[in-house]
Amino acid sequence: MKKYFITGTSRGIGKAVAENILTKPDVRVSGMSRNCNISHSRYEHVYVDLSKPGDAGEFNFPDLPDAEEIVLINNAGVISNIKRTGQQKTEDIINDYNVNIVSPSILINNFIKKYQYYTNKRVILNVSSGAGRHTTDAWSVYCASKAALDMFSRNIDKEQSFFNEENRIRIYSVAPGVVETEMQRQIRESSEKDFSELKKFVNLKKNGQLTNPEKTAKLLLKIIDDNFSEVILDVRNL
Repeated sequence: MKKYFITGTSRGIGKAVAENILTKPDVRVSGMSRNCNISHSRYEHVYVDLSKPGDAGEFNFPDLPDAEEIVLINNAGVISNIKRTGQQKTEDIINDYNVNIVSPSILINNFIKKYQYYTNKRVILNVSSGAGRHTTDAWSVYCASKAALDMFSRNIDKEQSFFNEENRIRIYSVAPGVVETEMQRQIRESSEKDFSELKKFVNLKKNGQLTNPEKTAKLLLKIIDDNFSEVILDVRNL
């Protein structure tokens, strides 16, 4: 049996990843989000609000001594308000850091605490963003939180090198490319006064340059299946 824990399964990439996995036999999925939009006999939904780090801390990873593979996919991400620094609401800054880096860090810590000394295949895949690797106008918190996710992943990879090889957990931080999700719709509806790159994102949609979540889900799962050696990845370069 293979066991997957996935955040943000109510829509977009997270939902597509979960549904793709569930087409395979002998796989179990626990989805973590505020809403449940998947109905399947091998799907368990855990109602978690990742903007509240206490919710993430209260989730207990179960004993899985007989699992062939255990995977944590931190997919949930948010950009609350597309405005420049100085115009942000305090609650939006806190919310975005909590969802994008604080709650994933807590889940990762507890996953490693639970499964470090297992000897089966164990993988953590963080859905990062190209925005964490270059600056973008009016996305300061989103860029910073995704950059933090990349560095957190790199540091964990270094820490894992000090364990015996059979106990090491693989970790990836993956930019999924520009995917047609609710976040993209939100970006297109922002104000050009606040966001200088608005036309670029409108044109990506207009010119059919957005990838669908289903295709992205397959590429993310390919990383897990193919045992890539790099930590920082971009699906557009696979």
